Amino acid sequence: MNNAPRKTPERIDLAAADDPRDVVHQAVACLAQGEILGLPTETVYVAAASGTRPTAIARLREARREGSLGAAMIALRGHGELADWIPDRSVACSRLARRAWPGPVVLRFPARPDQGLFTRLSPETIELLSETKTFGFVIPEHDLIGEILDLTPGPVVLMETAGETAAGLVDGDWLRMLIDDGVSTRKGRSTSVLIEGDGWTIEREGVVSEQEIARLASTLVLFVCTGNTCRSPMAEALCKALLAKRLGCSVEELPTRGFLIESAGLAASPGRPAAREAVEIVRERGASLASHSSRQVDRDLIRRADRIVTMTRDHHSTLVSRAPDTIDRVFLLDPEGYDVDDPIGADRHVYRQTAQLIEKHLEHLIDQILPA
Repeated sequence: MNNAPRKTPERIDLAAADDPRDVVHQAVACLAQGEILGLPTETVYVAAASGTRPTAIARLREARREGSLGAAMIALRGHGELADWIPDRSVACSRLARRAWPGPVVLRFPARPDQGLFTRLSPETIELLSETKTFGFVIPEHDLIGEILDLTPGPVVLMETAGETAAGLVDGDWLRMLIDDGVSTRKGRSTSVLIEGDGWTIEREGVVSEQEIARLASTLVLFVCTGNTCRSPMAEALCKALLAKRLGCSVEELPTRGFLIESAGLAASPGRPAAREAVEIVRERGASLASHSSRQVDRDLIRRADRIVTMTRDHHSTLVSRAPDTIDRVFLLDPEGYDVDDPIGADRHVYRQTAQLIEKHLEHLIDQILPA
């Protein structure tokens, strides 16, 4: 390796660039040439290098020894890529990857270079990535990194600096190019989560709280109907009550026990309360809809949900047609495939019958989602 002093890195002001696409192509070329690239993220700035370029890996290791950079991690293009690196993942890990990314969360695993794509990396790259005895992965929220990754073959290694501005990278003589996007949008560092088996622990506290990580790792059941004022809110409230009873806790404690129960409508008008009859009937059955506010099904809800439970076959087919990737996560509430009819406009007797039918099917559902 050439130990001669390197020139001051080329600095590019992203906000002043005539065409951001030119910046992306310059960054991709820098990585392809085995150079180190400074990039903004939503939290701190990072140094980036191609995981297949020995000179780049050597320079990152040098910077790491100088104390300039944090632990190495691999930047992924999408959460589905994690399976190529860590084939044996827990359900909670898959939930975290699907819900926390892109964002300021690093998922780390005990280092096992004999699995997945790690078997294709050089010993030097493996050594750098496993200095903490773990392998880390991240999908930064900054659009620039995503665009660079899309055009860069092979893995890209990132290492955090301590700064929310580009100033922390200016003096790095190992750096070839620095893309400056001003001050990071989120103050603080990413949260590092260690995944071991079926469990997880906070390895380093950051901008995402432990409480939020617990929520992201929980089982999310989403009930769906049309307007989100009758059937799906009743199912949500009754499911919370029944599940809390089974677990021996309060409804408020369900998230700490690993369960989130929500509802939405395919054609809901946002912000409407539950139907008066629905509120009264679920109250009779020990549940509450007092604070319910209707909302529409959106892509974020669909992405986060582990199990989407629809009231009718039409709801089921509509969801699958909108989001084909949900085919394995969408189920009818009635396990025999019958519809739960909409009681809107009917009297309290019909609402009570609907609630009884929903409760009957919920017992079957809870048997499925609770661990044996």
